Amino acid sequence: MALSLVDDLWRDLDRLKQMGARPADMLFDQGVWAVATYRLRHAVRALPTPLRVPIESLLRPWDLLIQAVTGVSLAPDAEIGGGLFLAHLGGIVVAPGAHLGRDCNLSRGAIVAGARSGAPWLGDRVCLGPGARIEGPVRIGNDAVIGAHAVVSVDVSDGAAIGRAAGKLLHLVRGRRRPPVAALLRSVLRAAMPKPTQLLLRTA
Repeated sequence: MALSLVDDLWRDLDRLKQMGARPADMLFDQGVWAVATYRLRHAVRALPTPLRVPIESLLRPWDLLIQAVTGVSLAPDAEIGGGLFLAHLGGIVVAPGAHLGRDCNLSRGAIVAGARSGAPWLGDRVCLGPGARIEGPVRIGNDAVIGAHAVVSVDVSDGAAIGRAAGKLLHLVRGRRRPPVAALLRSVLRAAMPKPTQLLLRTA
């Protein structure tokens, strides 16, 4: 528990440092407060019940205060990888049971909402724009980008980008895809075949 808590917190702060934040900036960053509070409450859940219950009771008022100040609600039973970055706080919600991979970005008003059928699963390096909403037991692939005010209730492939046409349905811009088997075989055969210049040299 302690190792996981320290590792995730270190990754959160290290990512901010790579963005140019100084230690003083991190100390007074409300996003850091919200993420650190989530990390602590999430880690406490692994403790035995006799220890967990009183500690959770002590942390609950602090959590409510942080939610009121930052406008960020990160459910303690959500699984959120290290390197989480909260941009422009306010209205950010991650529902119980949701999964977020490492180095994800959540902007103002981004909501990861659960449903009776389950909660969303987000891969690594997923970016949610302002007002974006992910609903239900969907899978958002690694490196996906969900644009501002987009509402997503279907699976999104790795590296894809979801945007919202003005007042209309979402459209999907295909991201990076693995090459199909046929294309892969074609490239291998092309590399193995001798080039025309080599054939001319052999016949000369």
